[in-house]
Amino acid sequence: MAEPFDPALYVPQAAAALGLSLASEDLGDVISAFAVLVRVAGPVMTFPLPEELIAAGVFVPNEGTRG
Repeated sequence: MAEPFDPALYVPQAAAALGLSLASEDLGDVISAFAVLVRVAGPVMTFPLPEELIAAGVFVPNEGTRG
């Protein structure tokens, strides 16, 4: 069984891995916001999708535009 997800552990590790610096006074707010995102994403991530589903194209900003 997977360990329960802990945003308080994940956020600082992810920030460090991405080279982001989080001010200590902002860290609690970032962790709280991430906890909400994780809770909302749970049902989306468990929604079953059929195997034959065709993925949509990828949006690339400014692709195909004239400069």
